[in-house]
Amino acid sequence: LMKYWIFAGLIGFASLTMADGHDELGLEKRQPDAPMTVTSVVLGEEMTSISAEGGMEGYGQVYVTYDLTYNTARTGGTVDGQGRGFTKDGAASGRFQGFWELQDGVVVMRNVVNINNGTMNLDVIKFNPLTRDLVVQAYILK
Repeated sequence: LMKYWIFAGLIGFASLTMADGHDELGLEKRQPDAPMTVTSVVLGEEMTSISAEGGMEGYGQVYVTYDLTYNTARTGGTVDGQGRGFTKDGAASGRFQGFWELQDGVVVMRNVVNINNGTMNLDVIKFNPLTRDLVVQAYILK
């Protein structure tokens, strides 16, 4: 239960910060913004899955899937997913949870990411379904 409240607080803080027009959250970025290539979008009545791939500093070639469930208005909801990064030195694995909302036609996801190397990020992902552009902004939590 305590994890839920901490998680909800982080997401609430991020939502308030982003809502007032600030692009920076006051957290240090883990790496430069990472544009990704959307490889599939699978629409469903209960859930939509978005898969993407691309190069990401520190993680190499990254493959990720975002599973989005809907709120009653279908303009937001929860996000669950996983990602894998591959470099010549090995692989990294991450699991994340968060929330998404539709802002001016862009799907904005805010996820807490737990990475198998012991680090943790707050990722802000912006996906424009019209242009297929998806960008990951990763901030250091741990």
